[in-house]
Amino acid sequence: MTVTILLNSAMMPDEGLYILQRVSREFFGELVADANRRGELQSYVGYAETAQHIEKISGVPIPVNRASTQLPEQAVIAICKLKYRVSDPGTKGKIQPGDEDYEYFIASYNRNHLRWRIVSDES
Repeated sequence: MTVTILLNSAMMPDEGLYILQRVSREFFGELVADANRRGELQSYVGYAETAQHIEKISGVPIPVNRASTQLPEQAVIAICKLKYRVSDPGTKGKIQPGDEDYEYFIASYNRNHLRWRIVSDES
C-alpha cells in the first residue's frame, strides 16, 4: 500500500528523495479521490480554506490537520498550494482565495533511496 500524503505547501518534512511534478487541477482531484477510495489518504492540510478547495475539486471531505507531517518510508505527496505567499502573516487562514489562486503538484518520496556521503575538503 502506498500512502498518499496531502499537503498545502511544497515542503520537505523529512530527509530522502523527492521528485516533484506540476499537475492539472483535474488530475489532482482524481488522484485525491482515488487515494481516498483505497483508504490511503492522509491529510496534513493546515488551513480550512485549502481543505474546502480540495474537497470542491475532489469530492472528498478533507479534515484540517495542523500536526507535524509524518512520512512513511515511501509515499505519494499531493500538494495543493497558493501560487503566492500571504504578505501579512496575521491574515494566514483568514483570506478567501479563489480557484485560480491554487496550483497543484505530485511528489514521489522515498526515504532510503539515496545514501550520500559528505566528504570534507580536508580529507
